[in-house]
Amino acid sequence: MLKNTSRRNFLRGLSVISPLSYLSANAASINPKIIKTPDYFKALGVESFINAVGPYSSLGGAKMWPEVIEAMDYAITNKAKMNDLHNATGKRIAEMLGAEAAIVTSGATGAIIQGTAGCMTMGDSIKNERLPDTTGMKNEVIILKNQRYLYDRSIRAPGAILVEVNNLEELPNAINKKTAMLFYLLNRPDIENIDIETYIKIAKQYKIPIMCDAATTVPPIKRMAATIKYGFDLVCYSGGKGLRGPYSAGLLLGRKDLVEYAKQHGSPNHRAYGRSMKVAPEEYLGMMIAVETSLKYNEKAEFNRQRKAVKFMQAQLAIIPGITITINQPEFEASEPYIEIQWDKRYQITPKELKEKLRHGTPSIEIRALFLSQGNIHLTAVMLTMSEAQIVVQRINTILQKSLIES
Repeated sequence: MLKNTSRRNFLRGLSVISPLSYLSANAASINPKIIKTPDYFKALGVESFINAVGPYSSLGGAKMWPEVIEAMDYAITNKAKMNDLHNATGKRIAEMLGAEAAIVTSGATGAIIQGTAGCMTMGDSIKNERLPDTTGMKNEVIILKNQRYLYDRSIRAPGAILVEVNNLEELPNAINKKTAMLFYLLNRPDIENIDIETYIKIAKQYKIPIMCDAATTVPPIKRMAATIKYGFDLVCYSGGKGLRGPYSAGLLLGRKDLVEYAKQHGSPNHRAYGRSMKVAPEEYLGMMIAVETSLKYNEKAEFNRQRKAVKFMQAQLAIIPGITITINQPEFEASEPYIEIQWDKRYQITPKELKEKLRHGTPSIEIRALFLSQGNIHLTAVMLTMSEAQIVVQRINTILQKSLIES
């Protein structure tokens, strides 16, 4: 049964669900130039939504550059040997960003897993085969306690053990013969207890590789070169956020030997620990073109577009009595302005309740996760058109007014 499944059969099945969403065979035969893309989401019953957050993974990421889509289409129909493509795109990306070496990975998480594995095994083929069993090898990774986060499981995935330190003073005592790597989360710097350059200097002093997760720090893309220049041995990025490449891809940049060791743990190597984290040929090429296009893009114009939309939302909401609106811009994350909304006690509704009402309304509106916004309502314009921004503020106004009337 499985061998008879095809895209044609799939589309035939969808047409039964929603026959009006497809072009009839007769119309196509009369004018073969007519091409209509099926509304796959509608046929599947998948609802559209307004994204007032940004390129979150759970919301499908950013819209890819048209140049990226074109390059991916090329790689789908024109085949090359995977190792050749892997090496060539990595070399080109490294050249563009001023890194010693680079590889395309299965997202930033894949980059962390491969990079950690490389730092533990250091190219030893026997150790490579043993992962995730790291008994008897360097397998400890030092991380700042207040930089523990959702994705540090990816450090532990290949068998590493996390060792927490509170500050730089504790760092030398935590380093020992089992220390394989130091880790730093760039979008959550510990201003009070840590200085990036000193942290890196200590790593160099003890000759221990240091990896940086900079996944969400772009745009501006110039930050990538600046982060590399800090002196991190490895830096990882998400491909589908600020770079607007294929969402299932990412980048690992840095020291040539460590990038080579990391490469051993990924596809297309047959016995690699990360074999399951495959990167398709169109993703290799797509990430290269994403970097190239991002470097040429007018980021200032895009920032101004977002700023205009954010100021529009601020102005519309600020006229509501008892509402406080502030415009903010992240210091270490992607340069994306956002507004923060707070209200007084006359409105009998919590931020969580407002978030749920926005999510379950028509159309559905998604806003930033509250654990990331310290419990407040944040709105960005990264993914918003002006007309969508108007809908968002109207819905928030309506919800707040209802909570006021019902109080």
